[in-house]
Amino acid sequence: FYEGVMTSGYPSDATENSVQANIVAAGYASGGSTGGSTGALHAVGAGKCLDDPNSTTTLGTQQQIYSCNGQANQTWTHNSSGELTVTVNGTTLCLDANAKGTTNGTKAIVYSCNGQTNQQWNLNSNGTITGVQSGLCLDVTGASTADGALVELWTCNGGSNQQWTLG
Repeated sequence: FYEGVMTSGYPSDATENSVQANIVAAGYASGGSTGGSTGALHAVGAGKCLDDPNSTTTLGTQQQIYSCNGQANQTWTHNSSGELTVTVNGTTLCLDANAKGTTNGTKAIVYSCNGQTNQQWNLNSNGTITGVQSGLCLDVTGASTADGALVELWTCNGGSNQQWTLG
């Protein structure tokens, strides 16, 4: 330990504050949920659901919004690893930032779960879903409300096309 860190068996206030600041800076702060919820992922601005088109298991398929129908291809689980998974035709796939993209317009696709940070998502208290790797928001392209509108990553801007609810 560094001198001055411990006082009578307890950390000093300065030490606790420093450690807390480091935890926040490292991205371990509260404010985002990391697991345990399953249900439809509702695109608030469109009134539709995140949808794996045609229940495809084709890796790399860009996700869309579609009228909510309660089917398996619209049932997502935010697991304890921070992944958003969908199980279709017996295959569980992860929502994935295509090619580990970190720029506006990166496609939100499904891919085999691999534990990488481009497949980890924070469900934030403000309704946004942000990529752990990129910090970008899950976004309905062009704020469209149409069935089949594609989903991508974009700089968070507070728009209703970046608001989501799970369940």
